[in-house]
Amino acid sequence: MQIGIAGIGRMGAAIAERLLKHGHQVAVWNRTRAKAEVLQAAGAVVVDTPAQLAANSELILSILTDAAAINATYEGPTGLLSGNIKGKLIVEMSTVRPETERALAARLQAKGAAMIDCPVGGTTGPAREGKLLGFVGGEAADLERARPVLEQLCRRIEHVGPVGAGASLKLAINLPLLVY
Repeated sequence: MQIGIAGIGRMGAAIAERLLKHGHQVAVWNRTRAKAEVLQAAGAVVVDTPAQLAANSELILSILTDAAAINATYEGPTGLLSGNIKGKLIVEMSTVRPETERALAARLQAKGAAMIDCPVGGTTGPAREGKLLGFVGGEAADLERARPVLEQLCRRIEHVGPVGAGASLKLAINLPLLVY
């Protein structure tokens, strides 16, 4: 499968490495290009813009720092929303507020794309081993489209409701960790 990954921080890089090992064609984009270029040796294709990432991918994973990074990646003349994304599926894996996920899903749907939110539990080690926990919000049919890829990343996938529900559960799980 042709997979695009927007956001090549520690988790994005670990996810890309895992998917490359499973034989996927992986294109990567990051605001800091040097972070994405590290994955070229493993077989990833580095693209210059999020729009190029969308054009060359069947499935797009987005794992970004915060709502501002999501906005910068999706909006603008070279953002993910700028091209033809009709029929594409976006798996938004960032740990952000549910409202951010719901607003993004509405913008994507207006362009003919589908989205699930799937923030994950785990660190880079479990990401490289396919042992993350996936908390999915979105339509069941969209989850089924993403499931073959998510099963390569996650030891457990929980469909917890509509878009935004995955983000809600991830934040609820993170709260006791933050307090501790």
